[in-house]
Amino acid sequence: MLKKNISVCNVILAALCLALILSSCGKKGNPVPIPVVRAGMINDLRGEVRDGVLFLSFTPPASVGDKGKKPGEEEPKIASFKVVKGCGTCLGDLQPLRTIVLDEKRGYTLAGNRLYFYDDDLIPGDSYAYRVYPVTERGTAGEASNAFVIKWKEPPGSPQGPLKIVEGDARVELSWTKEETKEQEYLYNIYRYDNGRYPVVPLNPRPISTALYMDAGLINGRSYTYEVRKVVPGPLPLEGEGLKGTAIPRDRTAPGAPMGVRSERKGKAVAVTWQANMEKDLGGYNVYRIMGSQAVKLNGTPVKETTFLDTAAPDFRFIAYHVTAVDAEGNESEPSQESIIQKE
Repeated sequence: MLKKNISVCNVILAALCLALILSSCGKKGNPVPIPVVRAGMINDLRGEVRDGVLFLSFTPPASVGDKGKKPGEEEPKIASFKVVKGCGTCLGDLQPLRTIVLDEKRGYTLAGNRLYFYDDDLIPGDSYAYRVYPVTERGTAGEASNAFVIKWKEPPGSPQGPLKIVEGDARVELSWTKEETKEQEYLYNIYRYDNGRYPVVPLNPRPISTALYMDAGLINGRSYTYEVRKVVPGPLPLEGEGLKGTAIPRDRTAPGAPMGVRSERKGKAVAVTWQANMEKDLGGYNVYRIMGSQAVKLNGTPVKETTFLDTAAPDFRFIAYHVTAVDAEGNESEPSQESIIQKE
């Protein structure tokens, strides 16, 4: 009886060994673990109330780590981000809000090293929570980001207009009516649209308290669109919609008047000379003949040299000349001192 039991055990043991041998057949190589996305987690998801809506942003990782990645293989690249949303106290039950597909280049914008998108479906007094999941080109979702939670409050209205714009040389000055009550102080953010692209970051590093802002270092002749928005300060500042205006900065500063103007007869003609101006944007000079109280410009286009020959000088006893400088924008200087020449 004992031998019979041993023989049965031997049969079972042999069957198990055969099963293990058969299960090891197939592709050669070491066993490969199931790929699990583990790295590249987004941990800086935050929200800002701008332009009357909620803008959310985070630093997008370029790729995510993969435990199943072979040595030398590239880490899986991120193709999209899944955004989920729910009530502020329901972090365990957030529902899909949208999917941001990077190749589609819509539904988001990049500013600095952050990716921005917005949510405008919010009710004052309600709390909302958000998380973001990176999704690789393989379709594998990464770990959830940190949660951003906000209790939505009604943003302020637009600043009190009108928006006044003064265009200068490579600069624009904006001004508006400052608002302030005993209950509430308002600050302001200023935005500039570059090539029509929506701005998510203001020009000013922090909200300003004055109703005046100057933007310098601009290109003359280029059109710029500005927007000024009112801000309620606080731990999470509330920014409303803004006042818009367009400006084209131009050089309105004229060159200095030419110096050292002299005139002398050259046969029947009169030669007028002067010293060169040093302005970098100098366009040339205009030469005027003065008879009585009337000054007549003698050149059609600005003279590039510092000399001019008046071949049509009248045979008067006295003739006077003055010269002006003009810049590339057409701004003309005050007249130089007159140079009078007498008939010999």
